[in-house]
Amino acid sequence: QQQQQQQQQQQHFDQEQEQQEPGLPVATTDDAAASSPKARDDVKCFMLELADGDRAVVVQRTDGKRWRFERSSIEFELQCDAESLTTWLESISDQMLPGLLTLLGSEVSDRGARLKETEKERDALRGTDDYGFFGLDGAECSDKDVERAYRRLSTQLHPDKGGDEQRFNAMRERYDQIKALRGESKRSGGGGGSIKWDPCSRASMLHAHSELREQLVWITKLMGEVESQAEDMRRRQRTHHALTCS
Repeated sequence: QQQQQQQQQQQHFDQEQEQQEPGLPVATTDDAAASSPKARDDVKCFMLELADGDRAVVVQRTDGKRWRFERSSIEFELQCDAESLTTWLESISDQMLPGLLTLLGSEVSDRGARLKETEKERDALRGTDDYGFFGLDGAECSDKDVERAYRRLSTQLHPDKGGDEQRFNAMRERYDQIKALRGESKRSGGGGGSIKWDPCSRASMLHAHSELREQLVWITKLMGEVESQAEDMRRRQRTHHALTCS
């Protein structure tokens, strides 16, 4: 099965002479990740929007020959074993590697952004009651909003201001829980930042490939965990709401 997957990948960059098609979408590098390589003299890379709305990376040589890397390349790299990965990389020439790296970099950036949004949603679900206590929307508020809300209630509930000590401590505990959740999200992040490589050095590009793939595997695994946590919290909230209303 992995051999069949590998053959499918090969089809995306078979060395065939292609002519520029009329109406081909304007190629840009705006959507590429910050790790996009500097240009080589013999090839250029650009992002291409496909008919189905997905994106691909095209590598075009100066004589017009082109290779294309699509999302199926990403899925193959996430699922293949070490031996198949080695064989796959050996089949990709130095001219073609920048295209694969650009695709991986773009995917790391996109999935990292989605991971952060999902973590934000999960944390809002975690602390719904705590945020509500401070009159905040967990999915929309900023750290400064949290701080201002805490200070406002502190002036009302602090024992030195005539407030009740037990209520003040309970408020402080809620605030600490919110801060811990928001800090946890920031620590987990969504990728390790920009990855550079020398497009004229295969060793440099293979090293960058290893780092990008490691980030992609990590982000994908963490995304699954966070989505599962968020769905579990939604289910518990629905159950709680049903019991409260019955």
